[in-house]
Amino acid sequence: MAEKALNNVRLQQEITKELKDQADLAKLIEKGGTAINETLQKQIDKSKELTKLYEKNAESIGQQLESLEDVGSTIEKSIKGIPFIGGMLIDAFGLKDLGEQFQNVFLDTIKSGGSLKAVSTFLMGPAGIAAAFAGILLAIRAIRKASFDLSEDLGVSRKEAKDLLPALKASQLAFNAIGMDGSKIQSTLKQIGTEFGSLENMTVKNAVNIERFAQHAGVAGNEIVKFNKVMMDLTGSSFDVATNMAKTAVSMAKSANVSTGKVLSDIASNAEAFARFSMDGAKGMAQAAIEAAKVGASLSVVLGAADKLLDFESSLTAQFEAQVLTGKQLNLEKARQLALDGDIAGLTTEVQSVIGSLGDIQSMNVIERDKLAAAIGISVRELQQISRGEQIQGRATVQDKLDVTNKLLAAGNDDARATLEKLESGIDTNQTPNLFQ
Repeated sequence: MAEKALNNVRLQQEITKELKDQADLAKLIEKGGTAINETLQKQIDKSKELTKLYEKNAESIGQQLESLEDVGSTIEKSIKGIPFIGGMLIDAFGLKDLGEQFQNVFLDTIKSGGSLKAVSTFLMGPAGIAAAFAGILLAIRAIRKASFDLSEDLGVSRKEAKDLLPALKASQLAFNAIGMDGSKIQSTLKQIGTEFGSLENMTVKNAVNIERFAQHAGVAGNEIVKFNKVMMDLTGSSFDVATNMAKTAVSMAKSANVSTGKVLSDIASNAEAFARFSMDGAKGMAQAAIEAAKVGASLSVVLGAADKLLDFESSLTAQFEAQVLTGKQLNLEKARQLALDGDIAGLTTEVQSVIGSLGDIQSMNVIERDKLAAAIGISVRELQQISRGEQIQGRATVQDKLDVTNKLLAAGNDDARATLEKLESGIDTNQTPNLFQ
């Protein structure tokens, strides 16, 4: 009854306004000329007709006003209730006090000489409120569908997906606006859920932080997620701290000119095995993975070698057999000590040095390669990979030589020319930094 009374009051306000307008116009007639009076009288007559229409159809019009108020308020409340973006939609579509807006449209249309049919035509017109209303409904429908799709993709409930959706969409738009790939945020969010299981770390903020770092660093977001999970399990660190560890590892890999993605993946896959040998933490693990990557190997290869080197009886037997069959001196004492100390990065360097001292691996026969690989604790394929890595590291590229030559020529002094002559003779070129001291 209160709502009905309120709408009747609104109608009574319209009637009172019309009567006041009629009285004001009548006063003007007394002062105006004939032509003016005719115009004013027409306005008075029209106002009287409108007043009669209001009074004659008071119940029907009151019901329409009440319905429009209810519909408008319901729509406004529903849209305002959308998390994060509800208020923005209200402002963007001009939906504040929507019930009152509907009432005004209805009354203004009647004043212009229209009927209820005319009002309906206006509301359904392309420029009418119904067009905006339809757009809002479509937007709501799209949001609901998106929440269903997100729920299915992430493997979470629809309510949880609905809570994630606004921040996810906003972040994707922000990424796309600055030339980054916003679509990858969702895949990273899914990966977090897959790796961690619980929803505690499955937040848009975490996915955005990882993906921003991943796209700037040129690594895959899922590699960072896997790295974080391993580091958090091993060290008890938080998600943010684990992400910072990943950033440190990537920075170290870039400085060493090795694949950042390979290093992160290597650490994530072998962190538990690494922890058996060393407590150096993420930085030590990163350094070990980098040293392995430099020679074309991986942490699993070096850790496997460490295991076999520490099986002293078998390792010494294999070493003796390799020396007998190849006729080469094979010294693995330092490698065993490094494995025992848990210095995996040092072990990698030592293994590379041992293999480099053996000469041309490719010229050996199959039995010699088998025995050497067994003595070191690696496969023949890994032996060949590390051998090639050692050769590549020790070989200056043509571009390196050109760079050195250009620096020497730019120096333009006697020392530079002397060094250049050595360079052309094939003597060590690693003296160039001294030219600029």
